[in-house]
Amino acid sequence: ERLGNAANNNSVAVDRVTRLSRQLVALGDFVHDNLQFFLQFGAAAPANGFLPPIDRTAMGAAAENRPVIGRWELGPDEALILEIEPPAGVYWSFSLGNPWWETIHYGRHQSSLNAHQAVVDSDGLVRVVVCERDPGVANWLDTAGYSNGAMILRCVRTETAPTPTVQLVSVDHVAAALPTDTKRLTPAERAAVLDRRRRAVHERFAR
Repeated sequence: ERLGNAANNNSVAVDRVTRLSRQLVALGDFVHDNLQFFLQFGAAAPANGFLPPIDRTAMGAAAENRPVIGRWELGPDEALILEIEPPAGVYWSFSLGNPWWETIHYGRHQSSLNAHQAVVDSDGLVRVVVCERDPGVANWLDTAGYSNGAMILRCVRTETAPTPTVQLVSVDHVAAALPTDTKRLTPAERAAVLDRRRRAVHERFAR
Protein backbone atom coordinates (compact mmCIF):
# COMPACT_ATOMS: atom_id res chain seq x y z
CA GLU A 1 0.00 0.00 0.00
CA ARG A 2 2.86 2.37 0.87
CA LEU A 3 4.50 1.61 -2.48
CA GLY A 4 1.22 2.36 -4.23
CA ASN A 5 0.84 5.68 -2.42
CA ALA A 6 4.41 6.62 -3.25
CA ALA A 7 3.81 5.82 -6.92
CA ASN A 8 0.66 7.91 -6.95
CA ASN A 9 2.46 10.83 -5.29
CA ASN A 10 5.28 10.61 -7.83
CA SER A 11 2.75 10.57 -10.66
CA VAL A 12 1.02 13.67 -9.30
CA ALA A 13 4.36 15.43 -8.94
CA VAL A 14 5.33 14.56 -12.53
CA ASP A 15 1.94 15.82 -13.80
CA ARG A 16 2.42 19.12 -11.98
CA VAL A 17 5.92 19.54 -13.40
CA THR A 18 4.63 18.74 -16.88
CA ARG A 19 1.79 21.24 -16.57
CA LEU A 20 4.13 23.91 -15.23
CA SER A 21 6.58 23.31 -18.08
CA ARG A 22 3.80 23.63 -20.65
CA GLN A 23 2.55 26.83 -19.03
CA LEU A 24 6.03 28.36 -19.07
CA VAL A 25 6.44 27.49 -22.75
CA ALA A 26 2.99 28.94 -23.51
CA LEU A 27 3.88 32.12 -21.59
CA GLY A 28 7.07 32.51 -23.60
CA ASP A 29 5.15 32.02 -26.86
CA PHE A 30 2.59 34.60 -25.75
CA VAL A 31 5.25 37.23 -24.98
CA HIS A 32 7.04 36.51 -28.28
CA ASP A 33 3.83 36.67 -30.34
CA ASN A 34 2.71 39.91 -28.68
CA LEU A 35 6.08 41.54 -29.28
CA GLN A 36 5.98 40.51 -32.94
CA PHE A 37 2.41 41.81 -33.18
CA PHE A 38 3.30 45.31 -32.00
CA LEU A 39 6.51 45.45 -34.03
CA GLN A 40 4.72 44.39 -37.19
CA PHE A 41 1.72 46.66 -36.83
CA GLY A 42 3.77 49.59 -35.63
CA ALA A 43 5.73 49.43 -38.88
CA ALA A 44 2.98 48.22 -41.24
CA ALA A 45 0.24 50.73 -40.56
CA PRO A 46 0.48 53.62 -43.06
CA ALA A 47 0.88 57.15 -41.79
CA ASN A 48 -2.58 58.67 -41.42
CA GLY A 49 -4.24 55.45 -42.53
CA PHE A 50 -5.60 52.13 -41.30
CA LEU A 51 -4.96 48.45 -41.86
CA PRO A 52 -7.93 46.11 -42.50
CA PRO A 53 -9.62 44.57 -39.45
CA ILE A 54 -7.44 41.93 -37.84
CA ASP A 55 -8.07 38.49 -36.39
CA ARG A 56 -5.56 37.52 -33.71
CA THR A 57 -7.32 34.51 -32.25
CA ALA A 58 -4.22 32.44 -33.07
CA MET A 59 -2.31 34.32 -30.34
CA GLY A 60 -5.12 34.17 -27.81
CA ALA A 61 -7.19 37.22 -28.71
CA ALA A 62 -10.97 37.00 -28.35
CA ALA A 63 -12.76 36.20 -31.60
CA GLU A 64 -15.45 38.77 -30.75
CA ASN A 65 -12.88 41.59 -30.69
CA ARG A 66 -12.00 42.96 -34.15
CA PRO A 67 -9.68 45.97 -33.91
CA VAL A 68 -8.97 48.22 -36.88
CA ILE A 69 -5.48 49.61 -36.31
CA GLY A 70 -3.98 52.75 -37.83
CA ARG A 71 -1.27 55.32 -37.29
CA TRP A 72 -1.50 59.09 -37.17
CA GLU A 73 1.34 61.50 -37.93
CA LEU A 74 0.48 65.19 -37.68
CA GLY A 75 2.10 68.59 -37.41
CA PRO A 76 0.84 71.12 -34.83
CA ASP A 77 -1.45 72.76 -37.41
CA GLU A 78 -2.70 69.58 -39.09
CA ALA A 79 -5.83 67.54 -38.42
CA LEU A 80 -7.07 64.14 -39.50
CA ILE A 81 -10.78 63.58 -40.05
CA LEU A 82 -11.87 59.96 -39.55
CA GLU A 83 -15.24 58.90 -40.94
CA ILE A 84 -17.21 55.68 -40.38
CA GLU A 85 -20.69 54.31 -40.49
CA PRO A 86 -21.03 53.34 -36.83
CA PRO A 87 -21.20 49.56 -36.45
CA ALA A 88 -24.24 48.00 -34.81
CA GLY A 89 -23.45 45.81 -31.84
CA VAL A 90 -22.36 45.73 -28.24
CA TYR A 91 -19.39 48.13 -28.24
CA TRP A 92 -17.18 50.24 -30.46
CA SER A 93 -14.75 53.05 -29.74
CA PHE A 94 -11.94 55.18 -31.13
CA SER A 95 -8.81 55.62 -29.03
CA LEU A 96 -5.39 57.21 -29.51
CA GLY A 97 -1.98 56.05 -28.38
CA ASN A 98 1.43 57.72 -28.37
CA PRO A 99 4.46 56.59 -30.45
CA TRP A 100 5.13 53.78 -27.95
CA TRP A 101 1.54 52.45 -28.15
CA GLU A 102 0.76 53.74 -24.67
CA THR A 103 -2.82 54.95 -24.32
CA ILE A 104 -2.97 58.73 -24.15
CA HIS A 105 -4.41 59.48 -20.72
CA TYR A 106 -8.17 59.55 -21.23
CA GLY A 107 -8.79 61.22 -17.88
CA ARG A 108 -6.72 64.29 -18.75
CA HIS A 109 -7.41 64.38 -22.49
CA GLN A 110 -10.31 63.47 -24.73
CA SER A 111 -8.21 60.76 -26.37
CA SER A 112 -11.06 58.26 -26.74
CA LEU A 113 -14.72 58.22 -27.73
CA ASN A 114 -17.12 55.30 -27.54
CA ALA A 115 -20.53 54.79 -29.11
CA HIS A 116 -22.26 56.57 -26.20
CA GLN A 117 -19.93 59.58 -26.29
CA ALA A 118 -19.49 60.14 -30.01
CA VAL A 119 -22.02 62.32 -31.81
CA VAL A 120 -23.57 60.86 -34.98
CA ASP A 121 -24.08 63.37 -37.78
CA SER A 122 -27.47 63.83 -39.43
CA ASP A 123 -26.40 61.66 -42.38
CA GLY A 124 -25.82 58.72 -40.04
CA LEU A 125 -22.02 58.88 -40.13
CA VAL A 126 -19.56 59.54 -37.31
CA ARG A 127 -16.74 61.96 -38.04
CA VAL A 128 -13.89 62.31 -35.56
CA VAL A 129 -11.20 65.00 -35.69
CA VAL A 130 -7.69 64.03 -34.56
CA CYS A 131 -5.41 66.98 -33.79
CA GLU A 132 -3.48 68.82 -31.09
CA ARG A 133 -5.51 72.04 -30.94
CA ASP A 134 -9.16 71.93 -29.92
CA PRO A 135 -11.10 72.44 -33.19
CA GLY A 136 -14.29 73.21 -31.30
CA VAL A 137 -16.18 70.11 -32.44
CA ALA A 138 -17.68 67.54 -30.09
CA ASN A 139 -15.92 64.55 -31.69
CA TRP A 140 -12.36 65.71 -31.04
CA LEU A 141 -9.51 63.30 -30.23
CA ASP A 142 -6.64 65.09 -28.51
CA THR A 143 -3.10 64.06 -29.55
CA ALA A 144 -1.81 65.66 -26.33
CA GLY A 145 1.27 67.21 -27.92
CA TYR A 146 2.62 64.03 -29.55
CA SER A 147 3.59 64.15 -33.22
CA ASN A 148 2.55 60.58 -34.05
CA GLY A 149 1.06 57.45 -32.56
CA ALA A 150 -1.49 54.67 -32.85
CA MET A 151 -5.21 55.01 -33.49
CA ILE A 152 -7.55 52.09 -32.98
CA LEU A 153 -11.19 51.48 -33.79
CA ARG A 154 -12.24 48.71 -31.41
CA CYS A 155 -15.24 46.65 -32.49
CA VAL A 156 -16.57 44.13 -29.96
CA ARG A 157 -19.52 41.92 -30.91
CA THR A 158 -20.45 44.21 -33.78
CA GLU A 159 -21.96 43.30 -37.14
CA THR A 160 -19.17 45.13 -38.99
CA ALA A 161 -15.65 46.36 -38.35
CA PRO A 162 -15.41 49.29 -40.79
CA THR A 163 -12.11 50.71 -41.99
CA PRO A 164 -12.35 54.49 -41.47
CA THR A 165 -11.84 56.84 -44.38
CA VAL A 166 -9.33 59.60 -43.61
CA GLN A 167 -8.90 63.19 -44.73
CA LEU A 168 -5.85 65.30 -43.85
CA VAL A 169 -6.62 69.01 -43.50
CA SER A 170 -5.34 72.13 -41.80
CA VAL A 171 -6.78 72.69 -38.34
CA ASP A 172 -8.04 76.05 -39.60
CA HIS A 173 -9.99 74.26 -42.36
CA VAL A 174 -11.65 71.61 -40.17
CA ALA A 175 -14.98 73.46 -40.03
CA ALA A 176 -15.14 73.73 -43.82
CA ALA A 177 -14.44 70.01 -44.22
CA LEU A 178 -17.28 68.94 -41.90
CA PRO A 179 -21.07 69.07 -42.37
CA THR A 180 -22.60 72.40 -41.47
CA ASP A 181 -24.67 70.82 -38.69
CA THR A 182 -21.66 69.24 -36.95
CA LYS A 183 -22.08 69.50 -33.18
CA ARG A 184 -19.70 72.10 -31.76
CA LEU A 185 -18.59 72.93 -28.23
CA THR A 186 -17.66 76.19 -26.58
CA PRO A 187 -14.51 76.32 -24.41
CA ALA A 188 -16.73 76.20 -21.32
CA GLU A 189 -18.58 73.13 -22.62
CA ARG A 190 -15.27 71.43 -23.41
CA ALA A 191 -14.01 72.14 -19.91
CA ALA A 192 -17.17 70.56 -18.51
CA VAL A 193 -16.71 67.44 -20.66
CA LEU A 194 -13.11 67.05 -19.53
CA ASP A 195 -14.12 67.53 -15.91
CA ARG A 196 -16.69 64.74 -16.22
CA ARG A 197 -14.02 62.48 -17.75
CA ARG A 198 -11.62 63.19 -14.88
CA ARG A 199 -14.27 62.48 -12.28
CA ALA A 200 -15.38 59.27 -14.01
CA VAL A 201 -11.82 57.93 -14.14
CA HIS A 202 -11.26 58.85 -10.51
CA GLU A 203 -14.47 57.15 -9.42
CA ARG A 204 -13.60 54.01 -11.35
CA PHE A 205 -10.01 53.56 -10.21
CA ALA A 206 -9.74 55.33 -6.84
CA ARG A 207 -9.50 52.85 -4.00
